[in-house]
Amino acid sequence: MSRLTKGISRNIRLKSATHRKTAGQGFTLIEVLFAVAIIGISMVTLVGLEMKTIRLQQISNRITTASLLAEEKLTEVMTEISGTTSPSLYTDQGDFEEDEDYHWEYALVTVPVADNLYRIDLTVYWDPENKEENSVTLNSFIATGGS
Repeated sequence: MSRLTKGISRNIRLKSATHRKTAGQGFTLIEVLFAVAIIGISMVTLVGLEMKTIRLQQISNRITTASLLAEEKLTEVMTEISGTTSPSLYTDQGDFEEDEDYHWEYALVTVPVADNLYRIDLTVYWDPENKEENSVTLNSFIATGGS
């Protein structure tokens, strides 16, 4: 081997040994900071999604409970009205004994098709200050024993 090739070969060996040494040192500070930033942003997003899921579950539970209470109250109102010839109470409201967070109100509206036909509009709500968004309304028709 000539002197020139010996020097080149030695130089190549030194460079590859140096390269191996730096590759085994680990990640740079910028790489670590970038990874931490990505993980942080991901965690904030996931926590936000979890909070939204919990809120939607609470709303779903409220709507389900209000629907069940509304069906129960509508059956009760229809039973009271069905035996009368002319209902005297056209509107009423109150609270549920089982769950005081929920309130109900109903209106009895005469339907122009027949004198003894009424529409019952029953609303169950859980936030008196925001009834429009936090309520469930059921409608039903009933014929009384009138003419």
